[in-house]
This record gives sequence, structure tokens and C-alpha cells, in this order.
Amino acid sequence: MKKLLTVILFGTLASCTTIHFRSKNTVPVSFDGNPDQQKEVSLNGKRDFYFWGLNPDHHDVFIDEEVRHAGYEGLSKVIIYEQKSAQEILISFLTFGIYLPRSFIITGFASDKMLPAEEPVKPIKK
Repeated sequence: MKKLLTVILFGTLASCTTIHFRSKNTVPVSFDGNPDQQKEVSLNGKRDFYFWGLNPDHHDVFIDEEVRHAGYEGLSKVIIYEQKSAQEILISFLTFGIYLPRSFIITGFASDKMLPAEEPVKPIKK
């Protein structure tokens, strides 16, 4: 019994979850600073994995879409944190790895100007 619990705990903590952070260029997102963007912003997100991280094999998170859905025109000095909270580890352990929630936080700086709710956002042309 002790060996089984050890295997389950190890499998839960060493799961194969992958989140790809990408951009569709719908709003400007940059790792560089922008003097017009002084408001510190933190956006929380979560993706769910199942069966020890095998389904789905990965999630795509579009940073610019997350920023746009939050109502901001853009984000600069972007930092992305992936995390496993104690609660998520406990849930993974109690479900024997069948359900694996994973959280992330996108931080950066935005301007005070917010996007109008009804205005559709078009991709930025390069």
C-alpha cells in the first residue's frame, strides 16, 4: 500500500502538462517597456488536464486574447508565471491524477484606457 501511494504521489507531481503561450497579434503585447503604460495588471488563468496530463497533450494560451478579454488595449513588460498551488496538488492527488488543474498569472503594465466592450478588435498588421 505504501508503494502504491508513493507511485501515485510521484505520478501526480511529475505529470506531463504543457501550456504554450502564444500571440495572435490582436492587441500589442511586449516584453519591453512602454512609457504610456504605467498601470500594473495581473491576469489569472487556469487550464484543465485529464488522465495524468495526457488529455489534452497541451493547451494554447493566447496572451493577447487574455489581455483583450480583460479589456486592455495592450500590455508591456509581460511576465508569465505557471504555478501549482497546494490546492491543485491536493486535487490531483485525491483524483489519482485523473484531473490536473494548472494555473498561470500574466503580469505587466497597461494604460488606463480600456477597450470599448462592443468594439471588435482587428489583428495588428505587420
